[in-house]
Amino acid sequence: MDMLRWILLILGAVVVAGIYLYTTQQRHHRGLRRHKEAEPEIGGIELKAEKHDVHVHEMQDELMNLDALLQDEREIKAPAEPQEVAEKEAVKEKKKKPKATQKAEAGKKSPDAEMFVILHVAAKIPQLFQGQALLNALNDCDLEFGELGIFHRHREVGGQDRILFSVASMVKPGTLVSAELEAGLEIPGISLFMRLPSSIPGEELYRDLLDCTEQLARNLDGKILDEHRSVLTQQAMQKVLEDIRLFELRTGT
Repeated sequence: MDMLRWILLILGAVVVAGIYLYTTQQRHHRGLRRHKEAEPEIGGIELKAEKHDVHVHEMQDELMNLDALLQDEREIKAPAEPQEVAEKEAVKEKKKKPKATQKAEAGKKSPDAEMFVILHVAAKIPQLFQGQALLNALNDCDLEFGELGIFHRHREVGGQDRILFSVASMVKPGTLVSAELEAGLEIPGISLFMRLPSSIPGEELYRDLLDCTEQLARNLDGKILDEHRSVLTQQAMQKVLEDIRLFELRTGT
């Protein structure tokens, strides 16, 4: 009788251990399934954060900073014209005025005297733009490597060489160095940006920017995105044109 009791106890322990191992294994499988289902997919491609991913507003700030640096650099290089000398003298005179007068005059200025337009050409996930192919596409679009280590579209306006718009990498800090592209650098995309007021009418400048963007996307088999990194639509393009017209009416440029 004692032997039978021991056998039943051992069998009970084996059954309990088996149930415990089975439930543990099931919980582990369910956890793996939930983890996989939590990763979003588009077109069968898992979306995972890459080290080169940059938030939209950060990229806009980077491009605006690049443009500001570019303007400063060109002002230093360009010979001063009589009008520019007069403007600098006026600035000096302004600094001599009392602070209260300066604040009153500053309040009369338009708070939005500049307008930026930014477009992106991105490689199709999970691909990247190959350096040499990108360099060829930039050259074919009449873009020249220049100031701040990025590319620019130049035009002579009023007897002076002007930069109409610029192209930078979507990867911070935005530089696109020719030698690095030739050496095989790969990037996820490029950003094109223009600033108003410009040396040519805003609508003409925007259409030039669009033409170049479309040519680059075609040559690189990329996709065109707006400043929010959404696919650029006809409606979005028309909205930018309307914003440019309103800006030029408001600022008198």
